[in-house]
Amino acid sequence: MGAYPVELYIYELSPESQIWCRDQFLQVLSAEEELLHTSIVVHGTEYSYGENGIEEQEPKLRPQCEDEDFEEAVTSIKILGRTKFTKSEVEELVAKLRKDSTWFSYKFNPVEHNCHHFSQMFIKLLCGEKVVLPLEVDEFNKQLLSYRDSWIDEFYEEENLPRNS
Repeated sequence: MGAYPVELYIYELSPESQIWCRDQFLQVLSAEEELLHTSIVVHGTEYSYGENGIEEQEPKLRPQCEDEDFEEAVTSIKILGRTKFTKSEVEELVAKLRKDSTWFSYKFNPVEHNCHHFSQMFIKLLCGEKVVLPLEVDEFNKQLLSYRDSWIDEFYEEENLPRNS
């Protein structure tokens, strides 16, 4: 049984990007801020979470983005670890995950349940619990959370509501 590389693709979504998750992140961040998308590549297939739930395609290609060269948006490719899962075992795992309502498209939330959360969960399944996303992705998610928290604080202040903290 071999050990196969598992890669993380990090995409920086430009202001011109028509990618669905960019619009989702813009619910929280401004267009001037860095917007990141991640996916996992194993056995020559790229897996991500977004508009259609768990998606798969050839690495760096997005069929729904015919007007944009998505390949140019890849800013970083990192080998996160190795997996003992064969290609057919990974496909079987993905088929099971697609049936799990946790990863249905309507559950996508730009702050609490996004492509980065999927990437983190998937690499742990493939490579083990100790494998984590790089700091830049973790920091991006923390930034999203901090904006959400400040919005909640502003809402309570504007409405003069007591906080249950």
